[in-house]
Amino acid sequence: MNQKFIVKMERGTLEQTYKVAEMDLTDGVNSVFELLDEEFLKTVSARFKDMAIDFKASYNRYNY
Repeated sequence: MNQKFIVKMERGTLEQTYKVAEMDLTDGVNSVFELLDEEFLKTVSARFKDMAIDFKASYNRYNY
């Protein structure tokens, strides 16, 4: 993984991927879990909603 941790979030057909350099973390994989706090997860959820809206709008422009 080229000294990176990869955090992948999925909801249905949508996906968000975050790469964190191992050298930026002081406690290895435990630090990755610390990054996944409630505030971050709320923004991820909101982003999924926006992604779904954007994709649906694009799909409707070209398929209806």
